[in-house]
Amino acid sequence: MATDYQTIYILASGMLLQERKLEVSSNNLANVNTPAFKKDFLTSLSYYVPAGDKAPTTSPYEPSNNYVYPIVERVQHIISQGSLVKTGNPLDLAIEGEGFFAVRMPDGSVAYTRKGIFRLNEEGLLTTEEGYQVLDENLSPIRVEGEFKVIGDGTYYVNGVPSGRLGIFNLQNPRKLGEDFFTGNPTPSENFRVYQGFYEASNVNAIKEMVKIIETVRANEIFSKLIRMNDEVLGRFNESV
Repeated sequence: MATDYQTIYILASGMLLQERKLEVSSNNLANVNTPAFKKDFLTSLSYYVPAGDKAPTTSPYEPSNNYVYPIVERVQHIISQGSLVKTGNPLDLAIEGEGFFAVRMPDGSVAYTRKGIFRLNEEGLLTTEEGYQVLDENLSPIRVEGEFKVIGDGTYYVNGVPSGRLGIFNLQNPRKLGEDFFTGNPTPSENFRVYQGFYEASNVNAIKEMVKIIETVRANEIFSKLIRMNDEVLGRFNESV
């Protein structure tokens, strides 16, 4: 009967879950030195039924009544503060507290980033390293033609004259767009302070991620051994009948 093979399905699900965990932790570790990188965390479920409805039966031959499958639920983004690194470059900005810088993407949409390593383009506009325009609180480009100074509340001065305020927003339901950018539902941020001449480092703890990787590899090896053992037991059983 089909239930004879459910053990293999369960163990295979566990093995695939460990492989997905390994991908997430490996990506975190690879970005330990990436400025403002926000680590990911994988969550899992014990069993998944579409729409949350359990099969309407108590039959012992219905797998959902007898077996628990470990599967991936989702990958969460941990938006915690990274340490601030001093550079002395007036175009490097870091946010302490809540909020993201707003930038204009090539398709005209607005995305958000904690990575405040900025540049000036040929037109004198403040941009990201990729060349995307950094926006003010009104979602307009920021022009810098002279000495550039930013104070804690995000107000910026050009040649000593107050010229506007950086667009810094909180995000509800943030979703990653590549490694550096996020999308979500923005609202103006209040609980923050901007530091000029600094950038925010990654929030990945290399030691913790290495421990996770070691644990995941060991768990994956255990699942693999159990699958082989189960296969051997089934093989012997089938030979005896």
